[in-house]
Amino acid sequence: MQKTIERREVRGEGTAEVRELMHVMLNADTYTSLQATGALGVIGAPAVGPLVQALLAVDSDARWTVAMALARAGAEAVEPLIGVVRDADDDIKNPAIWALAEIGDPRAVEPLIAVLQGSHRSECCRALTAAALLKLGDPAGIAEVQKVFEREGEPFKGLTMEALEGT
Repeated sequence: MQKTIERREVRGEGTAEVRELMHVMLNADTYTSLQATGALGVIGAPAVGPLVQALLAVDSDARWTVAMALARAGAEAVEPLIGVVRDADDDIKNPAIWALAEIGDPRAVEPLIAVLQGSHRSECCRALTAAALLKLGDPAGIAEVQKVFEREGEPFKGLTMEALEGT
């Protein structure tokens, strides 16, 4: 399978190719799945739309695999991921937040600050968002995280630091 996936990385960006790689990513053994994830990242922009659709549709465990592929797609995935962060439920939003932190694009800062400020978000989502903002390193994001730390105290700070270590 390895040679097949490597050839796909070089060969194409077709929709059928993306669908096939996504099927492998979501259904193969871990090693082959990770290869497909990398190949989808190499394809980039043509894979982003189908990957975002999958992020919104698949079960919780698979969302994190899809988020890895989106993170590997890089800057092309930022705007669609921001859309997910703005509109989706926390279970879907969390992998998108992680992917944005992995990509490291400053366009994610403002939407992530909005998530952090949202009191209706789960503590897990807010901690993951705080960790993402710290990882991005933008002064406005760091200042907002500091405000939340002061307001919510050590338990939230500890949860955020655990999330940061895992990103």
